[in-house]
This record gives sequence, structure tokens and C-alpha cells, in this order.
Amino acid sequence: MAAEGRIESFRTPGGHLRILAESVEDVREHRQPQPRPVRDASPVLQNRRERLEELTLEAQEHRARRELARLRQEEQEEAERLEAEAEAREQAAAQREAELEIERERLRHDRAKEMRRREAESELAVFHCRWLDEANTALSALEYSWLSPSQRNEILEGLEAEIERRRPAEDPHMPTILKHRLESLAEPFRRQQQAQEKRNRIMQYALLNLPYSATEAERVRVTAVIRDALRRLDDDADECEMRVAAQEAIQPLCQTIDKRLLDERLIGWAMYELPWNRNDRDEARLRRECAEILEELPADVSEEEAKEALEPTVSEATQEIEERQARKEREAQKANLIREGVAEVSRYLWRLKQDGELSAEDYLDSALRTELEDAVKEELESELSGEETTTEVEELAREIINDEL
Repeated sequence: MAAEGRIESFRTPGGHLRILAESVEDVREHRQPQPRPVRDASPVLQNRRERLEELTLEAQEHRARRELARLRQEEQEEAERLEAEAEAREQAAAQREAELEIERERLRHDRAKEMRRREAESELAVFHCRWLDEANTALSALEYSWLSPSQRNEILEGLEAEIERRRPAEDPHMPTILKHRLESLAEPFRRQQQAQEKRNRIMQYALLNLPYSATEAERVRVTAVIRDALRRLDDDADECEMRVAAQEAIQPLCQTIDKRLLDERLIGWAMYELPWNRNDRDEARLRRECAEILEELPADVSEEEAKEALEPTVSEATQEIEERQARKEREAQKANLIREGVAEVSRYLWRLKQDGELSAEDYLDSALRTELEDAVKEELESELSGEETTTEVEELAREIINDEL
């Protein structure tokens, strides 16, 4: 470059080529330097220049060394920084990897734990389901067939609660546990069932001892009274004690039933004593009067005493019916007698005609005949009592005809 004149230079006395710093700066800054030939300086000038250049070069060299040292220091610092950053990144990556490994291990542990939990839950569910089926089978046995649906549900809930507290490790002991728990849950209901059966026996016995003709309403009342009396007793009460309590409770009702039956028998007897020609009105009147009399009698009255009390009323009713019947018979007899008397008009007129005491013209006179019949009928209705004979009525009718003629 110096030979081509692209940079400014000169030769030292020792023959060394020296390059001017300004020319180097021009090249570094891309300025076009003015080509200058390499000059050979004068010895003095060259010495001065050489000295100056040496000093300049030394200064430049010193600056260059310092710059180089600074650059090396910066390079070393940069390398150390990069190395530290790389080491920090490696440490961070290692730490992150360790954290990730810890997280993966935790996830594996959680998955294993969750799997074990699910397996345990599945095993526990299978265990509970199996023993619940066993509980249902045991509860369906014949020895528990007396349980009601509500009692069965309550026992099943208790067995289910017991099974829920158990774990698969207790599987070998579950038959015994289930059996004992089932017996303990069913025992209160068994005692209730036995007590209820005892009450039912006592109630049936009491109902069987009621009179055969007791009404359904009376049986219902007796049942309610017995149930109330037995409810006041303990379930462990003796059966004999319960029978006594039931009998005492229904005694007033039994007396009432006996009194009603006695009244019905007495009223039936009174109805039987009436004459056959009684009517519904007679029966209703006698029934009402007998009921009033019987109501006033004491509860412990005997049947004979009650009949004696009813006898006057029955006799009076019988007498009234017989008198009414006699009146009806007399009225019917009177009507027959009147018809006989009216019929006697035609016969008597015929006899008078045959005897010559009545002309044929008068005998055929229908107005006369009707007038005579009306007169006979009217007179007989006022005169007859119904107890006369036919002959007497015929004679009375002839007398009336004679008077009219």
C-alpha cells in the first residue's frame, strides 16, 4: 500500500518503513488519502522524526496495549458473563428439570394414590353391595315373613348402616355380624308382634263371648274399648291380667247389649201377644209404649219382672184391637142385614100382590119400589146394631113397608 502510494510512509535511517498515523486513520475511516511517495528523510530530520515517531509509536503501542488489555478484559468479562449466564441457564434448566421431575413424581404418586383410592372404593362398594344382597336374602327368610313392609324397611336401613361401617378386612366375620345385627333389629318388632298376637287372642275371646245377636256397631265399640284398655297395659303384662282388664272394660257394654236383647225379646213377646188382626199402627204404638216402660226399668231387671211390667199395656192394646175388630164385624153384619132388609122389599111386595093387597100397577111402579127401599135402608141404618138376626130384620123391614104404604 505504501509502494502504491495508498498510504503515506517513509523510511527510517535503519531502513524501516514507517507509516503515518493520519494515513492509517484515513484508511480506517475510508477517506481517500493523497498518494505520496516514500520519502527518504535527512539524517537529522529523520532522527527527529524517528524519535518522534518512536515516541508516537510507543505512545500508540502503549495505548494499543492498554486498549488491548481493556479489550481482553472486556472479552474476558464478556466470556465470564456469558459463561456465568450459561451456567445460570444450566442451573436454571437443571433446577427446572428437577422441579419437573418432582412434579412428575408427584403426579405419578397422585395417580397411584387415586388408583388405589378408586380400587379401594370399588372394592368397598362391591363389599357393601354383596352384603346388602346377603342382608336382603336373610330378611326374606321364612322366619321373618311376619314383618310388615314398614318394619322390613326399617330393619333393612339398620342393616345397611351396619354394613356401611364395615370394611372388606372384616369379610370373614360378616355372616356373624349380620346375623346378630338382624336379630337385634328384629327383636323389638318380634316382641311387638307377640304382644299384638296376645291382644288379638284376648280380643277374639272377648268378641266370641258376646251375645250372638250383637250388632256390628256394638262389636266395633267393644273392640275399641278392649283396645283402649289393653293399650294402658305393658306389653309384658300377663295374659290372664289382660283378659281380666278386657272383661272389666267391656262389662258395661255387655250389660247394655244384654239389656237391649232383653228389650227386643220382651217387645217380640208383646207383639206375639197381640191378636192376629192387628195392624202396623197397633204394633208401632205398642212397641213405642213398651220401649218407654223398659227404659224406665233397672238394668238388672229379670225377664219375668219385665213381662209383669208390660202386661197391663199389652192387655190394654189387645182389648182395643179386639173391640175394634168387634166393631168392624158388627158394622159388616149390619151392612149385610141392611142389604137383606132392602132385598125384603121386593119379596114383600110380591107377596102383597099375590095376596091381592097390592095392585099390579103399584107392584111394577119402580119409583114406589125405590122409595120403599130408601125408606127401609134409612130406617134400618138408624135402628140396627148389627147383632140382630135375619128374621128380625125381615120383620122390621115389613113393618117399615107397611108404614110407608
